[in-house]
Amino acid sequence: MLFFISLACLAFFRYGVGPDYFAYEYLFNRLDESPIHEFSFGLDQQEILFRLFGSLLKSIGFSYQQYLMVIAMINLYYISKICRKYSENPTLSLFLYFCFYYFVWTFSGLRQGMTLAIGIYYLLQCIEKDKFLQLIIITIVLSFVHTSSIILIPLYLVSKIDFKKKTLIYFVLFSIFISLLPVGAFIQRLAWIPFMDRILPYTAFSNGLNNIFDFQSTIRIIFLCIIFFYYDAYTSKGGYSKRIINVYIISYCFYFLLKFSEITAARIALYGGLLNIILLANFYYLYKDQVNKLIYAICLIALSALYLTKELNSLEKLTGLDSVDSFQTPYTNIFHKNDYYFKNRYIDFLDE
Repeated sequence: MLFFISLACLAFFRYGVGPDYFAYEYLFNRLDESPIHEFSFGLDQQEILFRLFGSLLKSIGFSYQQYLMVIAMINLYYISKICRKYSENPTLSLFLYFCFYYFVWTFSGLRQGMTLAIGIYYLLQCIEKDKFLQLIIITIVLSFVHTSSIILIPLYLVSKIDFKKKTLIYFVLFSIFISLLPVGAFIQRLAWIPFMDRILPYTAFSNGLNNIFDFQSTIRIIFLCIIFFYYDAYTSKGGYSKRIINVYIISYCFYFLLKFSEITAARIALYGGLLNIILLANFYYLYKDQVNKLIYAICLIALSALYLTKELNSLEKLTGLDSVDSFQTPYTNIFHKNDYYFKNRYIDFLDE
């Protein structure tokens, strides 16, 4: 709970953190203060429920910062519920979430951040209790916040299939092979098909083996290797553990199959991929002796540190902080936003 409160406070008081901070501020300012007018004459094309949510808060006097606070609380509330219910060490799982996802999906990717947290919680609930109809209803609602949440339905169906470990390995290898093919180039040739123009901006030409050796693919392959290493020991626990780990693996198969569109692939794979905060924490308890537990803990901390460093470096590049002569990524908050890091630099640049 103390860790949750700390993360929430950091999210509540941030200013300018995340590449989409100011983009969402611009969109929030464009919302109509009447939800009815926003529904009928909205200026932007985001999913309708997300716009109505913002319009409602704006109509009762919420500022953009207060709006962000509400979204951050929803996000962290459901992530914490996932950690408490499905992890053998909830604090460790929340720590992994902080290292892997916190800066992007709490600070910047507001729409998918909400559907991710809410969707995965209810996906696990529905897998545990076999409530497919409930998941369909929840998924339809979430799709009006971010359309990527539709993937929750296939993931549930995947969890119902009793895959063998060998079959899953074949699926992964096949999906990696597909990612090496010039699928993007083929889709580019289909520009004449109606509505295909909406897909084309998200496609890219395949770079062959370079697709596998980029960071996005490499880190997922590493995670899959870890998962398969512990697969037998973890699934032997019974219950719904096998269904959860299968969802994780298949979600990464979706990633490689959709690799021709990196943005689409990453967003789709994220729903199952989030489960690593549960799986990696639970694997620790498969060990009985203290030496192996210590070795695993050291490796997990090292992995978390590397991933967190990657997230901060990405944050620097996407927000322009890498041009600042500093060894640290500054945490800019609302209490000193007038001293925002870029203010004088942009003024100097414009003067020049």
